[in-house]
Amino acid sequence: MVQNSVFNPDPELLVIGVIYTILTAVVFPVYALIIHALHSRSDLRENISYKLINLLNYCDVSQAFCHFLTGIFLIFPFFISELDVFVRIVGCTANTLWLATFVIMTILSLARIGIAFFNTKHDKWSIWMIVALVVGSIYIFMIWIIGCITQNFQLTGPNWSYDMTVKFAELFANLELVLCFPTLILSFCSYILIIYSIYKKRRISQLESSSSFRTEVGILIQATILTTYMAVLITFWHNAESWFKMTNVTLASLNCGWILFSHLNSMLLIATNKGVRNQVLQSFCNRLSFRQSSREGILQHVSSVTLKNNYVS
Repeated sequence: MVQNSVFNPDPELLVIGVIYTILTAVVFPVYALIIHALHSRSDLRENISYKLINLLNYCDVSQAFCHFLTGIFLIFPFFISELDVFVRIVGCTANTLWLATFVIMTILSLARIGIAFFNTKHDKWSIWMIVALVVGSIYIFMIWIIGCITQNFQLTGPNWSYDMTVKFAELFANLELVLCFPTLILSFCSYILIIYSIYKKRRISQLESSSSFRTEVGILIQATILTTYMAVLITFWHNAESWFKMTNVTLASLNCGWILFSHLNSMLLIATNKGVRNQVLQSFCNRLSFRQSSREGILQHVSSVTLKNNYVS
């Protein structure tokens, strides 16, 4: 009876699959509010930095969806046995989106450097930004399409990893390290320079730059936590076999670290950015008010119909 079940016969993997789906499902409404907030306000919508942040949000929520599917694959293992090509494409897509976040974070930090030091307009795309986005997009697309064709990413137990039996898989794994750590260092150093620039300008115009200073400090806090988290996660990911005993729990913990990155980014964006936080709270309160008014309208309608029926009776 158990062998014919569509559910995973391994109770440990089944529980891990359920955890994956729950962890990823809770982040979808949060990102819906954030993305809506960044689209609804014209000052946020037209700002280049917030456009890049929203692009990062789309990457994060897409990663979360891939991790949601990972949980489904673990709960219903026939996907892995019958649709392995599709499963590998999902894994390759999740990994490519993860790498895309490094490209976006780098362009975002350089864009803010341009605004702080070179008087770049905050609502206009510079040529170098467009070129960087195009080059980065081509690089990310090549990683994705080659990965999908060669099927170089696999789900082994509860964890995603490169399939080293596939040609060039080891090269792609090494390229991750070449891409990730320099971009993290560049992003962090950029925000340090921005804080220094704002601090110097603050002496000249205390009132005007105080809000900018607080905004940049918030961004620095977000960048520091994110870059530290990502650096630690990459270090653990590429050294796990040497440092830990490889069990399902260990592998699931590593993968949960990847899943929780989306949660961390969304929470930091709301916590450290007053404009985004206020807009998210406003959108959330508006939805609650709409539901409450709709419910009151329905109750009033029901009450009027009931009174009318009683009067006729």
